[in-house]
Amino acid sequence: MNMSGKLATGVVSLLSAATLTAGATTASASPAPSPVVTSKVSPADCGDWNRAVSLPGRWSTVNDGCGHFGRPGLKMGYTWAVYRGGSICVQVKGFVNGRKKWYNAGCGKTGSVKVPWGNVLAEKEMKVKGAALFNWK
Repeated sequence: MNMSGKLATGVVSLLSAATLTAGATTASASPAPSPVVTSKVSPADCGDWNRAVSLPGRWSTVNDGCGHFGRPGLKMGYTWAVYRGGSICVQVKGFVNGRKKWYNAGCGKTGSVKVPWGNVLAEKEMKVKGAALFNWK
């Protein structure tokens, strides 16, 4: 086979492959199904308020799903506000020398606290007790 024959064979192969990938159908083939559309889930903004639910009589743990970079001497702030229900009791996660420690933040319908964070990368977490729907960050 000469060079022009090889070239012609290659072009025919490329055109055949392009036709198949483009979804061309023959008269006897059934049409391709329509594409499936899925909803796009966008990641949470780490600066926004998070909604949560707490249960009476037991501690529930919530986290914000965001990694927070620390540095030596950093104190991390937590804030919460009940919008439906009674008072809640709150404990928040902090770090001492790189080790996790839970701090009692008190009880009430609203509150805020700053705890040692230090030089770690971690998610903010709260333990909450009391029947309520609340926002926190």
